[in-house]
Amino acid sequence: MRALNRPTSWWGWNWDPPIPMSIIELIEAGNMDSRVAALFWVAMERGASLIIAADPPHSGKTTTLSALMSFTHPDTLVYFTQGEGERFLLPTPAVEYHTYILINEMSNHIPVYTWDDNARRAFELLSEGYRLGTTMHDTTAEGVLQQLERDLRVPKPHLAHLTFIVPMYIGRGAKGMMRRVIEIAQVERTREGYKLSRLVEWQPETDDFKTFADRSARDAFAAWACLTPDALESLLEERAGFLDTLRHTGIREIPEVGAAIEAWYEQMNGASAEA
Repeated sequence: MRALNRPTSWWGWNWDPPIPMSIIELIEAGNMDSRVAALFWVAMERGASLIIAADPPHSGKTTTLSALMSFTHPDTLVYFTQGEGERFLLPTPAVEYHTYILINEMSNHIPVYTWDDNARRAFELLSEGYRLGTTMHDTTAEGVLQQLERDLRVPKPHLAHLTFIVPMYIGRGAKGMMRRVIEIAQVERTREGYKLSRLVEWQPETDDFKTFADRSARDAFAAWACLTPDALESLLEERAGFLDTLRHTGIREIPEVGAAIEAWYEQMNGASAEA
């Protein structure tokens, strides 16, 4: 991942910003399991656009988004927006790699966040081939879409270029504060605009994650990823196994995890070249 510019107040105006966490640390904390992380990996390397949502502050939205960006292909470009006065000085999107617009938060709470014309412009750019990663305050995927349609007046065809909306839970558990991915809702394009399908759902009673409870949701995601359902399952097993290996060998810090993922890509590219 290569940055086109420097982020401005990525964590907001926070005198006590959170400590960034790697995807392995998020798995260890229970925010998601390795299979859910593997699903994100398959999606992010293919240029998934996503919104991480939660209502209260300090719920892990930006931490999660930052960690997921480590799954993008090493050639990916990222552009950090600056809030009010943003001009979107972006290169033309390339075919061979993805260009992400990263917005720390879509709200009007403080000037470094993005709302109104700039937010609508971001979704317009999404429809032109750029990718989007951002956060919002809400508790459901439907609530996020309602804000975007009703409050921001983003056209449905632009919203249909989103891939995921990921609501998160924060609350007190047996061992203290817990944060969990509630669900991964995929935005599927339709003639009318879009519809939502649930790829992952958190089970509060057992504190685990159910993936592809609906087979049609699995098939829709496989089709989006240009994979057969069997190939998707094989990739998920492979990537989850790799992440579990990192955990079991003590590779958990952000630089180490990032280097391990980049090395994995280099190895895969080398194997493809030999073949």
